[in-house]
Amino acid sequence: MNTYLKNYWAIYREFIETFKNFTFKDIPISLLTNFYHHIDQDLKMKMEAENFPISEKYPEWKQEMIQPYFEKWLKKNSPPSTNKPKDGKILINYDYTRIPETCYRTLFDPEKTIILSRSKSKQIFGIPTEMMQKYEESTEDISSQLVKKAKALFGKLKNHPAFGNEFFQQTFLNRIPIIVKTVSAAFNLFDQLTLSAIIVGTTEDIVSRSLAIVGSICGIKSICLQHGVLMGEEAFMPIFTSSIAVYGEYEKKWYLQRGLTQERISEIGHPKYDEIFTKVTQHNTTFPEKFKLDSNKITLLVITGPNIDAARFTELINNLITNSNYQLIIKPHPWEIKKKQCDLYLELEKKCKSIKVLTSREDYLYELISHVDGVIASLSTVALESILFKKPVFLFDFLISNRTYNYFDQLGEYVQPNPNHLYTIVNQYYTSPEHKQAYDRIREQYLSSIYMDGTSGQKLLYECYHN
Repeated sequence: MNTYLKNYWAIYREFIETFKNFTFKDIPISLLTNFYHHIDQDLKMKMEAENFPISEKYPEWKQEMIQPYFEKWLKKNSPPSTNKPKDGKILINYDYTRIPETCYRTLFDPEKTIILSRSKSKQIFGIPTEMMQKYEESTEDISSQLVKKAKALFGKLKNHPAFGNEFFQQTFLNRIPIIVKTVSAAFNLFDQLTLSAIIVGTTEDIVSRSLAIVGSICGIKSICLQHGVLMGEEAFMPIFTSSIAVYGEYEKKWYLQRGLTQERISEIGHPKYDEIFTKVTQHNTTFPEKFKLDSNKITLLVITGPNIDAARFTELINNLITNSNYQLIIKPHPWEIKKKQCDLYLELEKKCKSIKVLTSREDYLYELISHVDGVIASLSTVALESILFKKPVFLFDFLISNRTYNYFDQLGEYVQPNPNHLYTIVNQYYTSPEHKQAYDRIREQYLSSIYMDGTSGQKLLYECYHN
């Protein structure tokens, strides 16, 4: 565990302990908020220092302590398993689950499924919907009292290295009324609907976390799908649902190392990838024309991401375009497009006609992957999707970060922090049959360690009804 994470978990634990009596319906508010959202860049930088002051009240934090610590707080409100409702419906929180339409239409019975959505439509994909707002009630007085109580507590913590931070305090105070309203609505929803399982796509948001925690109090099991590759511990721990669906063996080991028990890890994969296996992608002969490409060149899709080293990225691209055999399609990360952080890529496009930059928000990622000759990507979910497409994938580890990530280490030399080395490896793949065969073996070995095979939707449904 690096310095930042060690300090992060220590401060998180102190936050839970300090605010343990600050509750709504006997649930600590500190459990219901997403803790890392209260840490601004200034505080984050301070937490990266070895001499960051942490409380001496508690023993040294170890990785395997993470889930067990939070479990003791979560279990206080959980009833015996005998209280679980029978023959209830499945509630799917539509936000963040990313379950494809085909999965909804072919697997989930409209008579036994409810979609929780912000849409006013009465149905989505033929399945009845519910809105959280329908179950809300007036909670302003309770929220005002809690905010006043929290301000008084913060007043005693002005000199605390984290809780004295103005951003930390303000974001927490702003979130209290939302948490109270959401928890209240969740109790009302579970009181009026007969449910046996809840599916969420993450527990980072207040609605999903409330559904999981309140659902547990009401005896309803919950499943959280894995919303992306494990690139940030704070976004995936702790676990608030009854079980966590994982992509593969890496994730299972990762959660076990952090104290989650084996029986709560479901080897499901994720339904959003099922279409890679089941949907027949027609080869589009007009693809080169559509994107103004040279059909005689090797087309490489370059997937970027926030916080990458611009100098190393530029060096990699310059290496590639000096080789007349290659042409590049650069697809910036959606966050970069939204924040208008694509200048680096657009400047490269201006300088070289072999580069095309796609900044449209149109969803044609799978079309791109299926038609290109290879993918060069930052450490990202798109890299995994490209591997599932059985495309050659070359990863650049150019992230500017306070930690290292080993998610793709199984791919060996095909993950590179050095742009020159990565270019050499790319070139060897397309010029040497031996190198191509070596990569294909590594890719197949990687694929054998993950649970995605086109049946994740079926496995998820089985998990809801039988476990």
